[in-house]
This record gives sequence, C-alpha cells and structure tokens, in this order.
Amino acid sequence: MSLSLCMIAKNEEENIGRALESVKDIVDEMIVVDTGSTDSTVKIAESYGAKVYYYEWNNNFSDAKNFALEKAAGDWILLMDADDELVREDKQKLLDLLKNADYDVYFMDTLSFVGDRPGNDIVMNINVRLIRNGKGIKFSGAIHEQIGPGSGGTVEDLKMRSERIRFNHYGYLNKNVVDKNKRRRNIEILEKELENDNNNGFLLFGMGNEYFALHNFEKALEYYNKAYENFKPDLGYSPKLIIRMVMTLHELKKYDEELDMIEKGLKYFPDFTDLEYLRACLFHRLGRYTLAIKSLEKCINLGEPKSYLNFIVGVGTFKPYHALAEIYFDMGDYQEAYNCCIKCLKIKPDFYPCFEKIAQIYFKADDRNKEMDYIKRQLESLFNGNLDGPAYLTLGDVFFSHGRYDIAYDYIIKAGEFLEETETISFYKGMCLFHMRNYREALKYFKKVKSGEFYEKALYKMVMCEVFENKMNAAENLLNKAKEFTNDRVRHVYKTFKSLVEGKMCKTISSDRVESTVYLNIICDLLNTLLKVSEFEIFEKSLQLLNLIESDEVLLRLAKIYYVNGFQEMAFKEFIRSIKVFDKIDIEGLDMMKKIVLKV
Repeated sequence: MSLSLCMIAKNEEENIGRALESVKDIVDEMIVVDTGSTDSTVKIAESYGAKVYYYEWNNNFSDAKNFALEKAAGDWILLMDADDELVREDKQKLLDLLKNADYDVYFMDTLSFVGDRPGNDIVMNINVRLIRNGKGIKFSGAIHEQIGPGSGGTVEDLKMRSERIRFNHYGYLNKNVVDKNKRRRNIEILEKELENDNNNGFLLFGMGNEYFALHNFEKALEYYNKAYENFKPDLGYSPKLIIRMVMTLHELKKYDEELDMIEKGLKYFPDFTDLEYLRACLFHRLGRYTLAIKSLEKCINLGEPKSYLNFIVGVGTFKPYHALAEIYFDMGDYQEAYNCCIKCLKIKPDFYPCFEKIAQIYFKADDRNKEMDYIKRQLESLFNGNLDGPAYLTLGDVFFSHGRYDIAYDYIIKAGEFLEETETISFYKGMCLFHMRNYREALKYFKKVKSGEFYEKALYKMVMCEVFENKMNAAENLLNKAKEFTNDRVRHVYKTFKSLVEGKMCKTISSDRVESTVYLNIICDLLNTLLKVSEFEIFEKSLQLLNLIESDEVLLRLAKIYYVNGFQEMAFKEFIRSIKVFDKIDIEGLDMMKKIVLKV
C-alpha cells in the first residue's frame, strides 16, 4: 500500500526540513501546497523531492487542504503541518496501519512543546493524521478544519479509530505563539465564520483559543463561556473546552470559579486526570497542602487518561511526583521531597526540574551537605555513571540556577568535550561569564550566536555588557541591529535603559494599562538581571523604568525581585508600599511576606 504526504505551508523555512526529514523514508510521495511563501520554504521542500503546488490563499484552510488531497496518488494520505515531526520510534506502527482494511480515518497524538524551547512541558491533542484515499474524504471549515465524507455521505459512514502514534509539534513554542499577525488572521477568519453560525460551539471555542494565545484572557473567557452555553460532553472538543476554561480562570486569578469548573468537569469526565492535577496545583498555590497531596495521589492512581481526554502530558505518571516534591519541600520535609524526585526520575529520567529540586534540597540541608564537592558528587550520581554532553549541560543548568556560575561554566566546558561547539553552547558559556561579571569574555561568546532561539537574548545581553563597560556607542549600534526583531517593545525598554544610565531624561514608555503589562514583564526581567550581577548603581538608575509605564503592579513585582535575590528587608518594605499605594498584593506575595516574618 502506498502513502502520500500532504502538507500546507507558508514561510516555514525554519520547520519544514525537520518535518520532511521525519517521514522521507516511509512516504512514497510528498505533496506540499505553498500558499505564498517569500522565504526558502519551497526550495527546501523541493530538495526533499516534494511535488510543490501553488495555491492562492483565500482565508480558508479547508480549501487549501482539499486542493492538496486532490493531488495525492497514494492509497493512504498522511496529513502533517510544516511544524510537525513524526516521532522516530512510531514510524513502523504507522506503516503497519496501512495494511488494515477496517478503518478509513486514524486520529493520532500531537505532542505540542510549550515554553521557550522543546522539552518536558508538553500539551497533547488528537488530530486526523491518516486517511484512506479514494473515499472522497474532504475537510470543511475555514479554520480548525473538520473532516467529512464525500458527496452524499455522513460522518457515521467513515470508520474511524485513534492510535497512540506521536507527532511532535513546534507551533506552540513562545517564539511562534507570539506571532500576532497569524492570530489576527485566524480571528478574522473565525469572525467571518461566526457571522453565518454565531452559536457554533466549536467556532466559539476556536476563537477563545486565539485570544488565549494572545494572553487576552478576559476575551478568551467570554468566548469559552458562550461555547459552554450549549455544552454537550460527547462532542470531541468538549474536554478541551473545560480545561481551557480552567486554565483561563487560573490566569485571571478567579480561583473559586476555577475550582467550580474543575468539579463540573470531573462530573462529566471522572477519569480526566488533567483536571485533578490542575486542582492539586491550585490547592498548592492556595497553601492547602493536605488537599493538594490527596489530589496528586489520586492522579497517580488514575494514571494517564485516554488520548481524547489527555492534554497535559505526564499528569498520571511523573508530574504528580514532582508536584509532591514541591509541596513537601515547602513543608520542610526535605527527605520526602527527595524521595518523590527519585520516583519521578525513575519514570522520566530526563525530567530536569527534578534535578533542580534535588539540588535545592542539598543547598537547603545542613552545613556538611553545602560543601560543593559533596553536592556535585550527589548530583552526578543521579546519572548512574552516564556522564555525557547532555548530562553535563543539565548539571551546568542546575548550578547556574543556584548562582554557582563558576561551577556551571566548568560543566559546560566538560559538555564541550562531548558536543560540537554550537551556538547553544556558546550562549551558555556567555551567560556564565556574564554572571561572573567577566563582560569582555562573555561578549566573545555572545557574538558567536548569529541565529536561532538564543540570538535575540544574546544580542540584548551584549547591549548590557557594553552599557556596563560604558561603551555607549557600541550599545547603540547593537540596539539599531535589534530592529530586525519582531518584538520592538524589548528594544524600546533597552533603549530607555541605556538613556537612563547615561543620565538622560526619558519619555513615558506607555500610558496604556494593557500594553504596560507587557512592558512590565520586560522591565522586571532586566531589573532582576541587574541585581543578579550586582550592578547596584545601574539598578538604582534603572528603577525609573517602573515610573514610565502605567501599572498598579510595579511595587508588587519589585518586591518579588528583591525577595528572590535575597534582599528580604527591602522586599518587605516594597510589599507594604504596594498595599498602601495600590492596594495590591497576591497569594505569592503574602506567602513571601510570611516567610520573611518567620525568617524561613
């Protein structure tokens, strides 16, 4: 049985090679439909032998996909996005399905990496991946397409099945999610669809997801609530609607409503481990440790849910043990926290947060254990003698996070004995040297980072190095170079930072409260870095940045920066000021104040 790959792409030069590489040895033909790329997407696709067709974009994903299906000659059609990747170990399982005459459509697991880079933070969905050709199967819906039979048929005529075959998806990484143009385009398409069907729960759910990605949680909740008005638990998207509502309520700090929604969801779906896990996390945040532990133990007993329910990967296996470790650590039971970390690592040996937590336990323990050589030996032993490049990088990360930049640097040097000198390695070396205040040497390594996920971070670290060395012209040249980045707000903050250090008067950065929330995150990241490298004089000058935006959270966030950097007395003063001036405090802030008073 032959297999055709069908893919829609536009400006995917960073991703499409990885996608095609992952299936080149199992497909008989590659069909790539380009909808208007201006980069090297087409060239890369052709280098893999793909048949490239051009389709004039008409704001309808289904039309483009159906155009691709028409070009496929194989007995079966594999559907992938350009930012997907078939997991290598599952290739044969996929090929075995081609021999099965019992089904027409297969749903498979999409594992979407979230955060700054691919790692252990993964959310899961199931998507149509494999369809039998010749059945007249078509897609419908301008966006978030749904599958349907040929003319005259019904969905019930199609024999469908779900298989645990995995595709990694890179489209949820922060650098991709923040593409506001894509989100605005999707919103416009959905608005047009909703004009014709304004009570369509699936479209309303999709609209909520777009606003969630834009961090407009109020608007997201508005659409989720509309979708929930006609809730039917047997609809495919219903479990995801529940969990999205829970996550949105959490972002909005509506914790009572969040708990209520979790309870409603568990009545509909008693085996929805993800909801029990989120309930445990909320109980932990609220300081209700006994209830949190009870929920996490239930997660372990439930195990991973069925694929149609599963959203957060690991909620029934390794994640509950790590969450238990966090709780026991907060309770001061370091031995039990350690035990939970070990249980987590037995299930997921590469789960970095557990290495970090174990290191935290050792640093918190008695004086004997604070001997660095002892801590190094204990952490190295967790790798069971398999100390290779990735292991040394993990150890470097752990010691870096605890402010032992010298030890972190040594481990990264050791990692270099196993790994080639990549831009990632150069960035890590630069970061260690930067925090050791060796700015000239740090610059040398940051300059080696010329592209990729660390390029923007490296450039702004170079700006800081030049400012610290009072080389303002060099800093200005770098800021001009930063115009190539899509997020100009970061550049705006750093230009203002440089001007303040020079003693210049600066204009307001933003008087818009919503926009100021974004600027506040950038400013706090900068201020936190200044404290970590002990640039106190520059830090004092840079505090003026907080007066150039419109936010009632500035003092609360400043207090937290002082707290995490060990300046507890100053943190407490700012917490008090935040309460007096803005009437602003949150659960995390109250917990920090409590620990300061109790000297925990």
